[in-house]
Amino acid sequence: MKNITIVSACDWNFLWGAYLLAASAARFLPETPVHILQTGFTDDDKALLEQFPTVKVLSLPDNDPRNVANRKSEALLSADTEFVAWLDADCMVIGDISKYLIPKNGEFQIRMRAAAENAWVWRNHYAPGEPRGGLPKSVLEKWRADVGQLEKPLVDSACVTNCFVLHQRHLDFVRQWKSQIAKVIPPAHAGVVDNRNPAYFMTDESVMTSLLAFSNIAPTPGEFLLDRDAKAHVAHFGANPKPWTQWRLRLWYCHPHIMSLLDWARASGYKLPPLPWSFEKRNRLPAYALALAGEAKAKLRSTAGKILRTIKK
Repeated sequence: MKNITIVSACDWNFLWGAYLLAASAARFLPETPVHILQTGFTDDDKALLEQFPTVKVLSLPDNDPRNVANRKSEALLSADTEFVAWLDADCMVIGDISKYLIPKNGEFQIRMRAAAENAWVWRNHYAPGEPRGGLPKSVLEKWRADVGQLEKPLVDSACVTNCFVLHQRHLDFVRQWKSQIAKVIPPAHAGVVDNRNPAYFMTDESVMTSLLAFSNIAPTPGEFLLDRDAKAHVAHFGANPKPWTQWRLRLWYCHPHIMSLLDWARASGYKLPPLPWSFEKRNRLPAYALALAGEAKAKLRSTAGKILRTIKK
């Protein structure tokens, strides 16, 4: 697909993520350009990615100290194709997603959180007695003032910015996103989540949602299709640990896909970064056991937290 560019950005900690993204795009979307903006990569690191024919590695300027997650606009604006798709550097392509990648009617393809997700994400931000599932009133009021354009919100749900696709006509909105991040996100490396900034604690995601709600050039969110087909979708590794450090049970389904991808890369003559313990085939069973143990530990912690909250009440 030559009318769309996949873009991403990361620092050296996501070298393996960038490699999985580049390799999987090369395997399943062999004609699609891929731009990876990076900071901290060596020449050898760059070469590992640029060995794939459609991949171009670009450097992120060092003029912005914010977390790379807040610099997605720079990657989006590096493309000159009709469409551009942002994928986080902890995403990979599973199967031929070409029929899902271009949005219907050139819409802005982005996933909006379901009510239950919103209720969990914003659980600490609702006022007592406020209905849950939408966006908290106090947050909407802050966003309205900061954006300063529309009075009534266009959306009542948060978007998810790990994967989205847009048309060139939406690039002014991307530029607005960039300038709004500069306005409301302090110029410091505070991570992807910053609880010190309540209305914007999800950083780039919060700013994007504020603009979808109150910007007068906001595109209408379209249908998100890149997570529906088990045989052709974008996998997102999400929270830590990442698979190249330790597997989580929720992501174990990706294990055979990654093993297959690495076999494909070797057979195609591509070099791999140094293989982490979790990606060695001989470690499949102990890696799965660690994933099971991690899941059990997380459930125990969740149960303990619920009990403590009940006692406090």
